[in-house]
Amino acid sequence: MDPKPANPTASSPKPAGDARRSESLAVHRAWGKRKWVVWGILAALCVATGVVWHGSQRSPAGPADGTSIGWDINPRTGPTATFRVATFNIHGCKGLDGRRDPTRIAQCLQGLDLVALNEVHGHRYASPPDQAEDLGRRLGLGWLFAPAEARWWGIDRFGNGLLTALPVRSWQRIPLVRCYDHSCRNVLLATAECPGGTVRVLVTHLVAGEDRERQGQLRAVIALFESLAEPALLLGDLNSAGDDPHLGQLLARPGIADPLGKRRGSQGRPRIDWILTRGLRTVDAGSLDSGASDHPMFWAELAVQGPPERLQ
Repeated sequence: MDPKPANPTASSPKPAGDARRSESLAVHRAWGKRKWVVWGILAALCVATGVVWHGSQRSPAGPADGTSIGWDINPRTGPTATFRVATFNIHGCKGLDGRRDPTRIAQCLQGLDLVALNEVHGHRYASPPDQAEDLGRRLGLGWLFAPAEARWWGIDRFGNGLLTALPVRSWQRIPLVRCYDHSCRNVLLATAECPGGTVRVLVTHLVAGEDRERQGQLRAVIALFESLAEPALLLGDLNSAGDDPHLGQLLARPGIADPLGKRRGSQGRPRIDWILTRGLRTVDAGSLDSGASDHPMFWAELAVQGPPERLQ
């Protein structure tokens, strides 16, 4: 009996074309699996980038109001007919040497009754949660933080503040309109009891880089200042020198006083930080430039009804 012929399919090698197709199919399947991993990584990176970008954007803090402030005050003793106010852009407590040191800022503010603060930082999970409270506790003063903007979903906040030895009856945080600039600004209106009566206090910090924005904010703040019952104070970094037309018109109006301008006359260097008054008598005024911030601290001693001026 003749043996069965061998199966040619089982014993003969595959053609080269079939091998290449099998190899190509294996590579295609492997890439198909890897492709979804790559697309998943790219999608996660896009989502993470979007989340980081969203968190880094500045968002306005919005309006707020109240009838109380943080209070850790050391009572002032002895009768007084005057009170001392100041405005200080603290630059986040960072000095000209680049170091953040709230102790140096607090040393500049000794013996003051009411202080307007600009460029105040707040961090939700820090202790104290903002620099206004930190300085208030160091000085034995009441404090109020008025953030104008927030980033990282409210964790990082930035704005104005108020330190006071005077009782504050009420306060409002009023956002300023933003049309051209990316930053958010506000004005803090507080009603405080000073020797001789009730004083209305405005604290603000206007934009610097966008002139159209600054002019609009300056007009709004001036209008609010002039609408307040006397006595009234406007304190803060207006980012506007004395030659600004709107500020010049305000300074030329009857009843508006510039204590620093009266004290320093034409000898002082140009400034953008202001103390402006209505219905108050200037007793004395001055400045302190210690390098604790990139701005000097400006102060004035005022009276609703008090002794004659002693300016030189």
